[in-house]
Amino acid sequence: MRQSMLFASASSPFESATNRVKAKLSLNSMKVYAIIVAGGKGRRFGGMKQFFTFKGKPILVHTIEIFERNKNVNSIILVVPPRMIGRTKMLLKTYELKKIEKIVPGGKRRQNSVLNGMKAIEKKDAIVVIHDAVRPFVSQNLINRGIRLCKKYQAVIFGLPVFETVKYARRNRVIKTVSREGLFTIQTPQVFQYQYLYSAYEKVDFKKNFTDESQILESAGLPVYIFKGEVKNIKITTREDLTKAI
Repeated sequence: MRQSMLFASASSPFESATNRVKAKLSLNSMKVYAIIVAGGKGRRFGGMKQFFTFKGKPILVHTIEIFERNKNVNSIILVVPPRMIGRTKMLLKTYELKKIEKIVPGGKRRQNSVLNGMKAIEKKDAIVVIHDAVRPFVSQNLINRGIRLCKKYQAVIFGLPVFETVKYARRNRVIKTVSREGLFTIQTPQVFQYQYLYSAYEKVDFKKNFTDESQILESAGLPVYIFKGEVKNIKITTREDLTKAI
């Protein structure tokens, strides 16, 4: 996915020293939840890629283990296809994954799945780190940066600038060349203050299709801030992606 946003830059100070102290105390006390979205059907992969075995473990397990090791993440909510809940529970037991607070069924579309995950969170004064289950190469540094930046910006995403030439085409015919200026390919995790994201969900027309959570905020007219992601943080979409990752 591509989004025309600018990298966030310098910070803006709070109105007073008193407000800064109060805000810092409040933000530092926020619980951090990771919502790992594993509800995809994997049509392009030829099966549910999140359960595909890679280097001895399902891709989903590799991803969960990264968040299990992160000291800033308090709890994990898993969103999986309804018929895979039983198998997921077995995997958690087999690999002794302890941070999973709840497993919830995925919805018809990504936006429904993420909303199901958010509704499973009881503490609303929280930070949510939303991550694709099929991005098993995300670094601890990127997760920690997202959490830290979210305390200041409320909505934080990561992306990489588009360097290759981009064409708009229809039926194999090139219509025009698209300017790369301000274009980014977007990654997860996407990190939000819970109430901020939930307020956007309440404002938008849910009949529309949203490809990620930041688009929901955009549609609601709320600011989103983008920072540089990581080249290695690829999304496993096809079997060829696994070959590249080896």
